[in-house]
Amino acid sequence: MSRTSGQGVRRIGVAGASGSVGSAIVQQLVADGFAVVALVRNGMGAALLEATIPGCEIRVGGTGRAADGSHALDDCDVIVNCALAGSGGLPKEAYRRNRAIVDGLLAARDLRWLVHFSTVAIYGEMIRPATDERSAFESPRPESEYGRSKLDVERHAVRAAAARGVKCTALRLGHVVGPGIYRSREIIELARDPRTRLPFDGSEVSNCIHIDTLARSISALVTADGPEGVRSFIEPAWTWRDVFAFHAEAVGASVPAGMDARASSAVREAHVAQSVTGDVKRWVRALPVKQLVRSPKVFDLALRTLVVAPDWLTQRVSQLNKRVGARSAGAAASVGGAPELPPLYYSARVPGPYLELASPPATGAGSVVERTRSLGAWYAGLSVPRLPGEASRIESLRTGDASAQLPEFAEA
Repeated sequence: MSRTSGQGVRRIGVAGASGSVGSAIVQQLVADGFAVVALVRNGMGAALLEATIPGCEIRVGGTGRAADGSHALDDCDVIVNCALAGSGGLPKEAYRRNRAIVDGLLAARDLRWLVHFSTVAIYGEMIRPATDERSAFESPRPESEYGRSKLDVERHAVRAAAARGVKCTALRLGHVVGPGIYRSREIIELARDPRTRLPFDGSEVSNCIHIDTLARSISALVTADGPEGVRSFIEPAWTWRDVFAFHAEAVGASVPAGMDARASSAVREAHVAQSVTGDVKRWVRALPVKQLVRSPKVFDLALRTLVVAPDWLTQRVSQLNKRVGARSAGAAASVGGAPELPPLYYSARVPGPYLELASPPATGAGSVVERTRSLGAWYAGLSVPRLPGEASRIESLRTGDASAQLPEFAEA
């Protein structure tokens, strides 16, 4: 028997169900008694999901109507969109493809509520303290092409749903942590490095959310027929010291020492002050061409230009990029010999309003004790030889290389 909310939810479709976020949501909704349809792109995704959630109803297909007029989620009155389309090497394609995903889902016959995942990246790579929180929430200013494309599709989802008379809840998802999530691996390895220092002594809100809290909160949202509109989706009381303490305990490490406010502010301002002009000036004085190309700001300017460039030009640039292997590497800095952390560790709290969160159970699955144990067990299982090239990718992620974090086509 399926569970119902106040409005009588009959069936929930989850698009992008084989990704880390999507599969966790499916698992939680199934455990809570909802009738769930997991939508995946191919048989491999279906096999992985079946192994994780035996007996779950899985459908393979696209997010829109097929050539014969059928839709994989026609019988779902609620759809959770965790699907994410990449650019395919053409920056402007990220906008078109992700809008197409939303439009396709909105074409489902019985749909009355779309829950769409956005990201806190729309607030910028370095989130500054907000003097006017309402303005910061309503008018975010992304500083990367990824953030701009995600904000574009978020706004498109809200507008398109309203035009169709469908309720829409857009969630600006924070940094997800937990077993199987790369961010947790990064945090653990930073915690194990004795040189690591926590910016602002770890007192800043982390903008993180545990994968269990995320999944339980989506289930609670649907159960309560929760609010429409846009919400930030983080754990607003979880500081970086809390996050590092959780990860350190899971692997028997110590919480890193803190960096004082003055040094932390200096690094934060250095990140904020980065500009295309400054990078070009430094290159003219001393740096080689390759270093200029690897500048995050210059790289993002190139992406932003290509979004509005003719298709023939973006295709040629994409082909050239594949041949020469150019990519943004993000210059690593250090403070007193300590490894430099990406900007997100120096960022201020994202503005609200926030989605109401579900509390973890006191005992059993999902409890704090079980979360700690499962995180430690997962990390212990990673103690195997790394594949060729993995070490360089991990270093790129540590130094903030966005291109290393974003697969060409992925499910959240």
